[in-house]
Amino acid sequence: MSPQWPLLLPLLLLHAQPPLSAASSRLGSRSVHLFAFQPDLGPPDGESRYGVVIDAGSTGSRVHVFHFAYRLGRERGRPPYLLAGESYLQVKPGLSAYSAEPAKGARSLLSLMELCKSRIPESLWSRTPLVVMATAGLRLLSLNESNGLLREVRSLLAGQPFPVGAVEVLDGLDEGVFSWLTVNFLAAGQLQPATGAGATIPESSDSFGALDLGGGSAQITFAPDDPDHEGAPEGHLKRLSLGPASVWLYSHSYLGVGLMAARLRILGGDFETRLPACLASPCLPPGYSGRWRHHGAVHTVSGAAYGYGYAACRSAAARFLRAFGVHAPRGLRRRRFFAFGYFYDRAADAGLISAKLGGAARFLDFEAVAKRHCRLAAFERARPYLCLDLAYIAALLGPDGLGFESGDTLVLRNRYKDIELSWALGAMFDILHGSYS
Repeated sequence: MSPQWPLLLPLLLLHAQPPLSAASSRLGSRSVHLFAFQPDLGPPDGESRYGVVIDAGSTGSRVHVFHFAYRLGRERGRPPYLLAGESYLQVKPGLSAYSAEPAKGARSLLSLMELCKSRIPESLWSRTPLVVMATAGLRLLSLNESNGLLREVRSLLAGQPFPVGAVEVLDGLDEGVFSWLTVNFLAAGQLQPATGAGATIPESSDSFGALDLGGGSAQITFAPDDPDHEGAPEGHLKRLSLGPASVWLYSHSYLGVGLMAARLRILGGDFETRLPACLASPCLPPGYSGRWRHHGAVHTVSGAAYGYGYAACRSAAARFLRAFGVHAPRGLRRRRFFAFGYFYDRAADAGLISAKLGGAARFLDFEAVAKRHCRLAAFERARPYLCLDLAYIAALLGPDGLGFESGDTLVLRNRYKDIELSWALGAMFDILHGSYS
């Protein structure tokens, strides 16, 4: 069923201010030009076009096959396309787990390629752009390891029927900005054309912020009220321009602060060595013993002899966040935020929201559910890390981390109108410009 609001993205220019080097940021090296797109998830009535993004994340590789339909009765100039839908598939583990076997890692993507072939008409294979963008999992590897994996992926894709574009590590700031674009394109309905000259872009108070918690990193992106945003770390402000109008975005990516990376550190592990270890934590009850596989290493994990509970676990999480310099950006409380990734997953696991439909939750709700699941009577051997994960999320969102307050509410979704909430759709706009121009 079609959405009840129309949304049109005219030519959109996204650029960094101040400029970043090409090595550090795709967006910093050049503008990103976006075609006119209108979300309409009903049956397409025009010529189909497709685009493929493979998100090589830290915990899994995901393919997004986006289907666009050309609008009939178009005028001369750049054609608008309707967003007709998305096909999605994930395989585990992520590419970074194959750092010692890069060819095997590349082969893990073969099932994703089969989905592409099954969803895209064969007549359009040669016209469908495909990119692979790796995120925190590969950022956390050595340069030799990440380059080895990407080299094998390029070799494998050379035998596929799709024109392959970038196969690279996505900059963390770009990941945040692309997520913001996805959220506000699909959910907010704010990026609309103006009548007459120029085009409008939402005031900062009208847009949604984006919070993404991955396995290896976490991103926060929003439009601050203060364009100078005093106190923001250098390089974390970007300007999004839509015709003559523009909006400043604050975007910060915290590498190593994703849920799985944080879990390893809170348990006492060391990512750099990536060797099996015996780990113990007050986030697990006394007497517990189990095994946990992370990035190819199988760790023996046990509960601490004493101190189990929410207070001890959250204290360990707070120490971890301080060590990584996570801070509360100014103007956060006046923003509305969509939270996805592991924010959504763990809220659903804890019964805070519907696993199918999502929902909304206040920061104090995250605290309450974490306290409940960190009681000894609530411990579940089938989900031994739920206390740790929830206590960490509460610490990340609260005064020890990003600075949300008790009554601040987050919208928790993993899909919106049958489109995955992630950075992939925002990145697709960049891809389609290069393909269709």
